[in-house]
Amino acid sequence: MRGATRRIQTEVDTPAQRHETHLHAPERGQPAERSAIQVTGKQDWPGHAPGPASPGAGPRTLRGMSGDRLAAIIVAMDEELAPFRALVGGWQRLTACAPWEAYEGRIGRRRVALLVSDCGPVNAGSATERVILQLRPEVILNGGSAGAHDPELRPGDVVIGSRCCILYPPALQDHRRRRGLHPKQIRFRRDGRRVHVPHLEADPAHVARALIVAGEELPRFAPWDGPGWPASEPRRPGRAITGTIGSTDAWHVDADDIRAHREVYGTACEDMESAFVAQVCALHAIPFLAVRAISDNEAAARLPEAEVLPAIAAAGVRAAAVLARLAAEI
Repeated sequence: MRGATRRIQTEVDTPAQRHETHLHAPERGQPAERSAIQVTGKQDWPGHAPGPASPGAGPRTLRGMSGDRLAAIIVAMDEELAPFRALVGGWQRLTACAPWEAYEGRIGRRRVALLVSDCGPVNAGSATERVILQLRPEVILNGGSAGAHDPELRPGDVVIGSRCCILYPPALQDHRRRRGLHPKQIRFRRDGRRVHVPHLEADPAHVARALIVAGEELPRFAPWDGPGWPASEPRRPGRAITGTIGSTDAWHVDADDIRAHREVYGTACEDMESAFVAQVCALHAIPFLAVRAISDNEAAARLPEAEVLPAIAAAGVRAAAVLARLAAEI
């Protein structure tokens, strides 16, 4: 999601613990030291063993869904939820996740739950925790709109999140390094051990399937006719890529800021939720994938305030098309 109102990066508190444990899971065919874990629902780091269901957790299936495999889709805004109403059969309100606004239905043979989290890290993480503990989904998908970091991306393009990271200001990271501190990264505890990684990786099989789905769905759309396209460029059909999705509680509009974040994190795009959803999924060892449609490339064409919501809505239609089909297939 890109927030409905513009927000510029502000200062971030820098309290740091000098003594931290950094756990890295081995990657197939590589040494034990690695810089990320995969959010696959399998063993993701040393010492991990799936524990019993959390106390008070709801049943693994929704009311009336006994025996069905459940995929949960989390979006941040009404504009990103709206396209699913035409894609999900048997649409009805789901009260099991109150106070979150949630719905249930079916896409093909797959049962799905859809939840609107609202924007930002606290909302995204809290909503994800609620979905996992109450509904016990087999996989969680997150999506909607995003702003481009890759200078080649344009509105209507789709990014499949092969990895997600939290975007801390590059100046903060430099400050920590100068003080001899480890750069701020993703942190959580699981089974009494601390996980500290720069990013979280999605299941490669899910990423590969999502790229195929996006490549088949995007040609169904005409070239982007919404706001935010550079006036000097001819409009083209949407493209799908895999890449890193960075998340932060901000909207970067300055070209230098966007470039600096891309240089540090290698990001294709930014949003306000994906990495935070991924972190909670990793904590619970639930497979996760983010799919984001570009609503704006601020470095190429500044998006006027009045066109923010229309751009988010137009991007949401493309993201929903990919997510709905993906939910039915993975």
